Amino acid sequence: MKATIKDIAKATHLSTATVSRVLSRKEGTYREETARKVLAAAEKLGYRRNIAAADLASNNLKTIAVILNNTQTNFWQGILDGIQEAAIRNQRQFIIFYAGNNNPAMLTQALNNALERQIAGILLVATKMNPEQMAMLHRANIPYRFVSIYDSDQPDRTFVSSNNISIGRLACQYLIEQGHKKIAFAGLDRSATGRERLLGYQQAMTKAGLPIDPSWIIYGDYSFANGQALFPKLQQAGVTAVVAASDMIGAGIIQAAHHAHVAIPDNLSIVSIDGTEVCLMVTPTLTCIQQDFFKMGAASLDSLLTEGESQFIPVKVVENNSVKSIN
Repeated sequence: MKATIKDIAKATHLSTATVSRVLSRKEGTYREETARKVLAAAEKLGYRRNIAAADLASNNLKTIAVILNNTQTNFWQGILDGIQEAAIRNQRQFIIFYAGNNNPAMLTQALNNALERQIAGILLVATKMNPEQMAMLHRANIPYRFVSIYDSDQPDRTFVSSNNISIGRLACQYLIEQGHKKIAFAGLDRSATGRERLLGYQQAMTKAGLPIDPSWIIYGDYSFANGQALFPKLQQAGVTAVVAASDMIGAGIIQAAHHAHVAIPDNLSIVSIDGTEVCLMVTPTLTCIQQDFFKMGAASLDSLLTEGESQFIPVKVVENNSVKSIN
């Protein structure tokens, strides 16, 4: 049974009017000490403030909460466009809650803000949830889908995403087909996403009978600046090609190579992951593994509304000008 204002009033020995003023943030009508007492009791009792009660009868249950983690890459716009298309098609609307960049405190606040509203469900875009945050979600008993992120060790978390093992394998296979044998993987992190893409890369190298030097695996954070910073390690590794963990990493490598007078792709071939517009903004343009972020966004909302199962959205190679065949 959900906690009410009366429950908080009883726990704090305050009037319901006082509790209501604190929860409504009517500043100047209560003391700081009173506010601390009320908010502590509300947290302990699991109280959720109903922000939109006045709209409940009209359209609030048609509202989807989208919690957005601002990653170092730039793919989220395509996902939001897909969600918007599906929302219009299903006569729904959505509200975006910003969760920072891998910031647990901001994510918890975004979850709290979303759960205070009368919503039909939650889409969690590229968000990494800790056990406490998952417990919040389960207590609310609201349907949710993870978007563009999943963890094979958590099969109970329904998602819509690309297959990360396939992404890593496809990127590496393409470079092998072009005759490359010394292939690095650069800019990935140690998350479930990074681990699975690395596994795909390793599978492709092993299948081709190629060794993997430890110096060819270069960790990072998917950002443009990181792509620039890790370029010297690629030079030291002596590779002929690299799988860039994101388009931004690939763009950073290209810029650093230009400053170092290293020709791309003559001296280093690059395949990037994501396939966003960044691939066409650099010279040479980036050959990439393209994820269909628009379809991913649309499918995630459709899955939420139809109680669909987890699904992978297919990816493909898009050939541009950053890979040289050395067969």
